[in-house]
Amino acid sequence: MLTIKGLVISERDSGETGKAVTILTAELGCISVYVRGGRKSKKSVSSTQLFCYAEFSLEEKRDAKNVTHYYYNSSEPIRMFYEIRLDAKKLALACYFSDLLRYACESAENAEEILRLTLNTLHFLDKGERDVELLRAIFELRLACETGYRPDLIGCHICYKAEDELMYLNMRTGQLTCSACAETGEGITSVQTENPDDDRFTAELDATMLYTVRFIALVEFDRLFSFRLSERYLVRLNTFCENYIRYQFGKRFDTLRFYKLL
Repeated sequence: MLTIKGLVISERDSGETGKAVTILTAELGCISVYVRGGRKSKKSVSSTQLFCYAEFSLEEKRDAKNVTHYYYNSSEPIRMFYEIRLDAKKLALACYFSDLLRYACESAENAEEILRLTLNTLHFLDKGERDVELLRAIFELRLACETGYRPDLIGCHICYKAEDELMYLNMRTGQLTCSACAETGEGITSVQTENPDDDRFTAELDATMLYTVRFIALVEFDRLFSFRLSERYLVRLNTFCENYIRYQFGKRFDTLRFYKLL
């Protein structure tokens, strides 16, 4: 029997009365768990619903190919994030986070930090203590960083200059280029993407934007949610983080499209 804490990030029907849930854990990353009678059993319904953080007791079984399968035995809820379910916009954003997690976090690598990021983001979303668009930007960029897509933000990759009035970040290589080096044509690259109207992937960052992106990507976790932005810069930050996720993950998410319609 395995006892482990985790956050339910997706659920789907399986069989006539059962369901399968995906649980994000610090030790194993994302695991799929089958819940027998999960759609009818009162014992399991609260702890196995979407965005519930709980302590689970699971049975482990290996198949003929030595692949481990997990089956629900019992659980004890820790945090339900109840207020998220009462607000359509919050719920849509949380579902987008779930899609990002399931796409990027199948392995256990850095899963403890990813779980911490997710729980903290859901806490602020649940309590309404931060602007939802700021939470979206923080989660997108920091998740990319924690899953191996942290950009090189120390300085210009050509002359190593740390700051400039305007710097350029190549979203695919993650490299910065200062204005002087950009004038020579070095480090500024454009390619044709699937969208003919979106053929550049170099982002322009002024001093404020560069500081904000650096802060989200590099600051220690205890300070990650401790800043505010003006409306103008929040719009720019959201555009940057959304594009960065799209280029690094190579995918558009329907849940984000739905969230933006609300």
